[in-house]
Amino acid sequence: MKRSPLSYRFGPFCLEVDRRVLVRDGAPVPLSPKALDTLLVLIEHRDRIITKDELLQQIWRETVVEEGGLTRNISILRKTLGETPDDHQFIVTVPGRGYRFVADVREAGGVEPFAAHGQEGLDRETVGPNDDARASVAHAAALLSGRSLTRSWLWLGGLAVLTAGLLVYVLRPTNAANAGRPTITAIAVLPLDNLSGDASQEYFADGMTEALIGTLARIRALRVVSRTSVMRFKGATRPLSEIAQTLNVDAVLEGSVQRTGDRVRISVQLLYAPTDSHLWTREYERELTDVLKLQSEVAQAVADEIQVRLTAEERARLESAGSVNPAAYQEYLLGQHYLWRPNEENLVRAIAHFEESARIDPTYAAAYAGLSHAWWWRGIWGAALFKEVESPSRTAAAKALELDPNLPEARVSMGRIKFGHEWDWTGAGREFKRALAIDPNNADAHFFSAMLCMALGCFAESIDHMKQLEKSDPLSPTVQSFLGRVLYRARRHDEAIAHLKRAIELDPQSPAGAYDRLADVYEAVGRYDEALALVDKAATVAGRPRNETGSARAARIYALMGKRREATAILEASRGANWWTLAAAYEALGKNDEAFRQLLRIAEEHPGFDVYVKTDPVFDSLHSDPRWKEVLRRMNYPSEEETTVVAGSR
Repeated sequence: MKRSPLSYRFGPFCLEVDRRVLVRDGAPVPLSPKALDTLLVLIEHRDRIITKDELLQQIWRETVVEEGGLTRNISILRKTLGETPDDHQFIVTVPGRGYRFVADVREAGGVEPFAAHGQEGLDRETVGPNDDARASVAHAAALLSGRSLTRSWLWLGGLAVLTAGLLVYVLRPTNAANAGRPTITAIAVLPLDNLSGDASQEYFADGMTEALIGTLARIRALRVVSRTSVMRFKGATRPLSEIAQTLNVDAVLEGSVQRTGDRVRISVQLLYAPTDSHLWTREYERELTDVLKLQSEVAQAVADEIQVRLTAEERARLESAGSVNPAAYQEYLLGQHYLWRPNEENLVRAIAHFEESARIDPTYAAAYAGLSHAWWWRGIWGAALFKEVESPSRTAAAKALELDPNLPEARVSMGRIKFGHEWDWTGAGREFKRALAIDPNNADAHFFSAMLCMALGCFAESIDHMKQLEKSDPLSPTVQSFLGRVLYRARRHDEAIAHLKRAIELDPQSPAGAYDRLADVYEAVGRYDEALALVDKAATVAGRPRNETGSARAARIYALMGKRREATAILEASRGANWWTLAAAYEALGKNDEAFRQLLRIAEEHPGFDVYVKTDPVFDSLHSDPRWKEVLRRMNYPSEEETTVVAGSR
């Protein structure tokens, strides 16, 4: 009997062909018509690889469309289906050939209408507790088809009995407490509106948004989108469902904050994103001294409403939030405000505000953790030398831990010092794991755990941490850039290029290294002209001409191109470049003695955050030289057994 499939079921999704809608867990998933067409064609041809030309022809037919349109559709589908670059459980790219849909698919459809009686077809398969009953009804109906009316009466009695049984089953009452309650496992806190009427209080609204994100993120069973991604929607008027789809969340928390003197009022509403429906609305007003308690109350109310499981420890932590000095808290929020804009001027301001917060309340551990954080980043993005920031950063971190040993930000700060300044790999790993045990979604702990694992060559673990970050911060150019960096050092060049391009797409003017990192990948795959152009682009975005370090980078590329004379001339004029870049340039020229001289200077002087010597591809050719082991010994790299412990399960 000819079948007429009405829907395709795969994983948690159902593609309803007649209605032209993709459904997940009973809720429609927004998808453009062409993206839906692409998904339908892939599923219908899932028994084979379907070429790009075939897809273009079937989806756009007579319309001339560039391949980029198809690529965008595939990318949209992968994000919609929850795929990551390392986890293609639905759509697989077959290089040079096309795509294939690889998930298990079940057709849920019907038989042709009864020819003799004009009855509508019955579902062959329906997911749910009534599958067996429905299947029996459908089977009985199929047997009726084509039989004489006289013989069919014998079957109609059986069909009636089965149908009655099915109706009783379907109409049986359900648990009223759970009926219609949506499943929520991922949430975004959209930027709170500042209702104070004072634009200078914008930092306070942003700080409260960040604090709510941080409080909710400590709930292990809930995925909470990080600050960087949600702040892109500050003041946005885009549809809620579109924002939720972009951030890949089930629900959003939005609202406003108003500060009047030493009182603060927060109005928030929780909305189920797919249907834009309100789950609840609350308003809180407290003295500023109780602002931490207020944040915990909101987080606990959200958890209770969506019925996410709180561990006893998590609930105790939420219920034990203490008071805070209002003036100290204000200075802390100002410090955080400038810390999110890391350049020399803003980092100096951040340090001043954190110091003032700690002066007002010497028992406020978060102020010391922020101070440690700001000092450390000043050695990366500011004008201070990396060696100069170690002492003030360490002192502040130690004070924060003395005041609150369970403050994850303080654990991360101390781990970062052990990692970057002491080369105490084991100690650093221990601190990052402690931070994640307290706050499993802590972005900084995941980030520096990823960096530590990358430095030790544990790329799978490093990528895992970065993927966790990508889930919680999908629109962060920094996350995409560093994920590209990890993939480059893992020698996964195509994936690295994709993430670095995404970083640049998210923020074309960011001086955070994406252009330089993409240049390194292009260099590794022999695309030298493009690499040189990106070295210059990096300098332009940073607002400076190519400096000595940039010139030394270019010298390495010229050397790899076989232009030794040009490379040598540039290198001779770039003696002031950092030692890492000089070592890489000399390696490309085959001047290994000079390359090792620069590497040993790094090992002795600790001039910067040069912790990736062991795993960077530019030094691969030096590994067979006996001097290589000496470099690693002086940098205190652990043995393979110790490395496994450091990078092991968190």
